[in-house]
Amino acid sequence: MLRIPPLEIIQTMSWVVNNPVIDNLVRTSLPNELGRRLEWIPCSQITDVTSSPMDNVYFAIRKHKPPYYDEVKETVIMMLLLESSEECTPYSVSEFARIYSLPTHKYNNDVNQFRRYKRWLEYRNEFIEGFTKYDDKYYMVADKCFYDYYSRYGFCSVCGILRCSPVWCICGHKESSNGWTSSNKQLDEFIKKSQLQTNSANDAYLEWIPFDGIKDRGYEVYLPIYCYARFTLTPLEITDKTDELCYDKVTYYYSIV
Repeated sequence: MLRIPPLEIIQTMSWVVNNPVIDNLVRTSLPNELGRRLEWIPCSQITDVTSSPMDNVYFAIRKHKPPYYDEVKETVIMMLLLESSEECTPYSVSEFARIYSLPTHKYNNDVNQFRRYKRWLEYRNEFIEGFTKYDDKYYMVADKCFYDYYSRYGFCSVCGILRCSPVWCICGHKESSNGWTSSNKQLDEFIKKSQLQTNSANDAYLEWIPFDGIKDRGYEVYLPIYCYARFTLTPLEITDKTDELCYDKVTYYYSIV
């Protein structure tokens, strides 16, 4: 059972200081909408570390008892390598923070290119839990859902920032992501066409969403990657042999860009 403490208590909760540079990054973070902030995570809470399809990214199990919880919580996490103890310098951590837009609240007013960026960034970074040291190396720890952003959207080839969108970056650069596929060439092209014909990051476009990223509670369908937004699933009879006219009909009936 979860007991939510007052926000002022959450803001003053203590945590262990381990590395001065990472310590400063954690200290400058603010609680998100759920009252959580970045934290230092003891390696004793982490087990079953395994590799992932991407370099420097690992999956693991985190077992811990959060404050005001009555029971131990067990979650699947993603661990992203920062540096070894010797290589973790103020510059490397500062560059890491820039690439992953940390702390998030610093970007609250950065909406000159993308008015939705602030909200999408908050959704994305709510999955980031903090940092840990494992086998003498430092890692960022995040919920496994964060891996969806990491693998599907990729990094901007101009500024290097991890994107919140499959086609646009906050710097204004337009670049279609190749980190996804529907396994249907025609459908992939149909989705990418909607993305590439946008004139700004504020225009609507289609996106491929893996089915394992959709949760069904029996009474609603929602996507954790979009902060548990509710969606409706509409069946489309599309195969590798589907005629091009089918996509024209989909565009017409659903007013797709």
